[in-house]
Amino acid sequence: MMNISKRLLGLMALTVMVVTMIGCIGGSETVKIGMLSPQTGPIAQYAPGFEDAAKIAIADLNAAHEGDFEFELIMMDTGCDGTQAATSAQTLVDSGVSAIVGAACSGATLGAIAVAAPAGVPMVSYASTSPAVTTADDNGHLFRVVPSDAQQAVALTTVVSAEGVSNPAVLYMTNDYGSGLGDNFSANWSGEVCTSVGYDPAEGKYNATTLAQSVIDGGCDSVLLMSYATDGAAIMEALSAQGFDGSVFGADGVADATFTESFTDASAVDGLIATRPRPGSDSSAKSDFDAAYAAAGGADGAIYTGETYDAVSIAGAAIVGKGDGSIIDSLKSVGVNYVGASGTHTFDAAGDVLGTGYEVCQFSGSDFSCSRTWTADEGLSGN
Repeated sequence: MMNISKRLLGLMALTVMVVTMIGCIGGSETVKIGMLSPQTGPIAQYAPGFEDAAKIAIADLNAAHEGDFEFELIMMDTGCDGTQAATSAQTLVDSGVSAIVGAACSGATLGAIAVAAPAGVPMVSYASTSPAVTTADDNGHLFRVVPSDAQQAVALTTVVSAEGVSNPAVLYMTNDYGSGLGDNFSANWSGEVCTSVGYDPAEGKYNATTLAQSVIDGGCDSVLLMSYATDGAAIMEALSAQGFDGSVFGADGVADATFTESFTDASAVDGLIATRPRPGSDSSAKSDFDAAYAAAGGADGAIYTGETYDAVSIAGAAIVGKGDGSIIDSLKSVGVNYVGASGTHTFDAAGDVLGTGYEVCQFSGSDFSCSRTWTADEGLSGN
């Protein structure tokens, strides 16, 4: 009896071990994806849209790979600042993320990649458009799903010219985004630039009244703002207070319906024309995301939400598909004719995408709409 009991106990123990091993083999692998979001700083009002889109992408990844992978999103604030972004990137690296999505602000992306690349962690930005991203020292670890401002500057010259103005002022932030866009606009503008003034967008570092006065003193018939939300609103209110009645233009830094939240007097935004990357052709990926974003309570007119969804989805697909290989090679493979919510993306050798042109948006009172488009092939179209 004792021998039989010992045998039974041995068989039971072996059964438990086998079941445990099978459970371990069949369990899902936890994958951490980091996200750098501008939760504070000059475009903080755009962050909820970015984050909602990222959460939808994580939910879709988990649904598609249930039982094999469990994706977890870890968010960190950048403050739209390179130094803070570098610190946040280090926190994400230390937490064991496989990839980082972000940042939004170009300077933040460049600060973060200086930490992420040496650690072997790739980044996919959903909103950084500075030409400096193309030439960053990233050892092939930096990708983005938005086109370079070298293109947006060309679109802006067409838009500004179409409004019949000839003597624009350029007020630009002296950061990677503002300087890159301002320099490229001035280089592509066929006429004279009335005045070009750079400023530090950090709170307390610029004087909106002085910047507006430089436009008035120069006799400029229009203004281009290479700005973010907080500083852009302050300058527009200063222009209004000084009686400036010329045209005001901006780019993707202000082309969001929530830009009005930065104003103490929202009437000052009336008439602003701004460009932003144009969504790609309709697809099931786009319609599915749009429906999910609306169901989640996403705001109409939000910028870079489809791009954020695509950045997370591409990172996730690369992680799933890499096997025993390199995640960088997997990203390059996934990023070939990738049909996403914001269009079809193919990464070039620098990790850039060509894009599909730009929307031309306008604020009319409290209304925000994007009824015109610009493409390299067809120029400006729409009403």
